[in-house]
Amino acid sequence: MHVQFRSCTSDNDFAQFTLFFMRNRLEFSRMFSLSDTLIHILTFLPDSHLILIEDERGKVVGWGHYQYMTAERQPDPEGEICYIHSVIVAEKYRRSRVFLKGFRHLIRQVQEENEHVKQVTFRADASHAYLNRLYSKFAQVAGEQEGYYGQENIYMAEINQLASYLGAVIDDK
Repeated sequence: MHVQFRSCTSDNDFAQFTLFFMRNRLEFSRMFSLSDTLIHILTFLPDSHLILIEDERGKVVGWGHYQYMTAERQPDPEGEICYIHSVIVAEKYRRSRVFLKGFRHLIRQVQEENEHVKQVTFRADASHAYLNRLYSKFAQVAGEQEGYYGQENIYMAEINQLASYLGAVIDDK
């Protein structure tokens, strides 16, 4: 299945992201209400970056949502940590290579946007065996936290090691 990745920059892009998120919010969290979704969007988007995933017709089939932060977990456009809030892909595209291609695209984009990033962090529901098995292939569990809807594992990887693993190394870096 062919998909393309692009930065979310225009009002139309953000509207497409918002509609996809509202329709697929239960993929984000099984207990995410519509109001949770809207609050999440309003809270995190001002300091965040989005990558839209589109099918061959230009229809949004997913997104990647990340933010730059300081070591003190404060938003900073030149922060040394890239915190990936979420990546959601329509179920039809999950059994393909979209995850690898998308993760590779995200890491390349981060390397091009922010030369200060040293580390990538993300989390997974501790009870989600498949995601934890997948993430442990390229990142280490750096801690745990109580999330909105249960225990979460926090994963961390050095960006250069992650880029190498994904085959996303930028030649001029």
